Amino acid sequence: MNLKNILFGNGDKNAENGTERLVPVKEIYGGVIALKNGKFVTVLEVLPLNFYLKSELEQKNIISGFAAFLKTAPDELQIIVETRPADISAFCERLESYYNAEKNANCRRMIFEDAQLLNFIAETEGLSRRFYIVLPYTGQSSEIAEVAAEISETTLTARQYLEACGLETVRHSDEDEFLINLLRNYFRPFSAATENSNTDLSEALTPDSADCTGSGYICIEGEYRSYLYISGGGYPTTARLAWGAPFVEAGDGINISFVLKKESRDKILPKIGNTAMFNRSRLKDVGDTRQDFEQLDDAVESGLYMKSQINREGEDFYYLSTVITVTADTPESLKKRERDILNLCGANGFSVRKAYYMQDKAFLSSLPLLQTDTDIFNKSKRNILTSSAAALFPFSSFEMCDEKGIFYGLNLHNSSPVIIDHYDTSRYSNGNMAVFGMSGAGKTFFLLLLAMRLRMQGVRVYIIAPEKGFEYRNACEAIGGRFVSIGAGSSDCINLMEIRRTTLDIDSEMQGNRDNGSVLLDKIQSIHIFFDLLYPAITPDEKYLLDRAILNCYKSFGITRDNRSLTDKSGRLKKMPCFADLILFMEKFTELKAVTMALKRLVEGSASGLGGQTNIDLKVPFIALDTSRLSKEFTALGTFIATEFVRDRISVSRVNKKAVILDEAWKIAGENGNEQAADFVINLIKTVRGYGAIFVSATQNVVDYFALNDGKFGDALLGNSRLKLLLQLEETEAVKLQEKLMLTESETAEVIRAGRGEGLLCAGRNRIAVEIRSSDTEFDLITTDRESLAKRVKTE
Repeated sequence: MNLKNILFGNGDKNAENGTERLVPVKEIYGGVIALKNGKFVTVLEVLPLNFYLKSELEQKNIISGFAAFLKTAPDELQIIVETRPADISAFCERLESYYNAEKNANCRRMIFEDAQLLNFIAETEGLSRRFYIVLPYTGQSSEIAEVAAEISETTLTARQYLEACGLETVRHSDEDEFLINLLRNYFRPFSAATENSNTDLSEALTPDSADCTGSGYICIEGEYRSYLYISGGGYPTTARLAWGAPFVEAGDGINISFVLKKESRDKILPKIGNTAMFNRSRLKDVGDTRQDFEQLDDAVESGLYMKSQINREGEDFYYLSTVITVTADTPESLKKRERDILNLCGANGFSVRKAYYMQDKAFLSSLPLLQTDTDIFNKSKRNILTSSAAALFPFSSFEMCDEKGIFYGLNLHNSSPVIIDHYDTSRYSNGNMAVFGMSGAGKTFFLLLLAMRLRMQGVRVYIIAPEKGFEYRNACEAIGGRFVSIGAGSSDCINLMEIRRTTLDIDSEMQGNRDNGSVLLDKIQSIHIFFDLLYPAITPDEKYLLDRAILNCYKSFGITRDNRSLTDKSGRLKKMPCFADLILFMEKFTELKAVTMALKRLVEGSASGLGGQTNIDLKVPFIALDTSRLSKEFTALGTFIATEFVRDRISVSRVNKKAVILDEAWKIAGENGNEQAADFVINLIKTVRGYGAIFVSATQNVVDYFALNDGKFGDALLGNSRLKLLLQLEETEAVKLQEKLMLTESETAEVIRAGRGEGLLCAGRNRIAVEIRSSDTEFDLITTDRESLAKRVKTE
């Protein structure tokens, strides 16, 4: 049932009761809250950014942009910071649907364990922070519908200025329901979801119980709350950039309300001048040895400075009030959290006092309604100029927690869960990812964890591993995947010459075949790239003759440039030639003798696994292709065959989600950097999004990654990967990436200092430090750590 219908039923409003006096809300309409005192406010939700990982110049630009917002904002506004346990209920519901649809027992167990892991994190570690700006209505109308129309201009201007300084504002599908949910957290923290269809707004927000008789705390529906404030003289004398950030990281159960009230220049300048003159006259009567001499001298200097900044620099004068809400389940835990916040504030130079015998007034002041109690405001107000008000900037706790997606682990900056939806095109221009990490940093662990979690969500996964491919076998087979070993001594084979589709039109399933391009000619392009890798010295004349041999070979199987020739009368694909068949046609051209001899090694020699017919089932939803058993000279060949096969599979249709994971992608181009092979991979990573797929590349050799073709290969992979994960790196390699990604010094230091399974996750301009988390079953299937493997062998 619609939430608004639940709250705005047809029942008559009840008379005031003991707890209803706590609720100053009269009506909600059109994104506007009407208060019982006749005022109106609206609330914007703001998404934060990771301020401290920005460069010094970026930080200054952000603060400057926020100052511009304050200049255009109403004279009075409120900034709310809420910290609460992470809400992962929607994500867990999705996991439940995957669990019910899954047939593989190991997958079901891991989905169940992932849900348990997330619930545990949410209860013990995972925190979510929400940021709001409350703006008042400053017009003359008293009709809420008219107010809603007029205040929309204020909110539009605010959104534009906030977004100009890098802050994204949330546009809710139903602003009224957003406001109702926001207020319910304050008035009905536990029982709000039990309302019936006849409940009106007042009853919906009125707590079932509230005890405001205590001197040091109140209790609303079993939740204990105490209120503190920063005293007017309790702020540090200098305001560093984002000085409000420490409050944001205070931990669970701590909410902050900052209220800024701008004073008229005509009103405040005479006051500042008179106060400065009074203090100067007092200073003459005070000896310079007295204790209060310095205080008076500072007051005079401050007054003159403020007057100068207002007159010459165009700054505005504000009063700032800061109220801190501490919440807990018991009075004992409430006291502990109070001590923690007092220690935190003291360590950062703030003097905090408790609102004894004013807890109900402080409660009113803490609400996102811009209704600061006069007594609380007078005790907590501090004068401040625009520059210091802008430097407050508390929006500095960036989270990456998409509504749908893959659980990565924990945000090390604020303990929020990291959930990334690679397929959300509204958030990411592409879902591709580039992963970097030195040996032992956890690169393979992450790739397999990502692959398994994608598979558990119904994504078709293809892994290509040119190095230590055996590390993928255990997990692959445990979840019903197919592990394919391409190399000496293996019976597995993929036929590069096999054509697996009948059209180049990716939408043929939905709209019929509209692309008449020749599938055969497309395949022949891939075969030519293969020969460039096999025999780099091939000449243009030899390429021409090779082209004729390939066409003649396919023709002998009844296959021509006409796509209709690919199938027999029953509609099934015809038998395809392989390299053994091609050799017969190449031998007819004596000029191809050297090229033919090179190919014969793949058919008759030590690398015969690369030249035969496909003999494995390649239609399973999880395939790991291991090319690490090939000798060094054949690694690029085997990796190309695997990649070309994957390209074939993902380009059949874009209806289903797919993922391609290519470890040490640079190896496909060979040691000398084959241009055609490199272009093949670059083209693939550029086009996978159109196939409904993502491409994940990974390397532990950053230098080699950018060495090929003067860095063209690495730059292309990096430039087409919206997401980057930088696990622990050696300093030289971290510095190389600092150049490429324009990392700040602090971000580079994060990468160098990272522990195993930790790294810097980059999504465009947003960067967070992340710790990769897995369930026990996932860890056992993935780990390559020798000690962990030895323990498992002992247990078994």
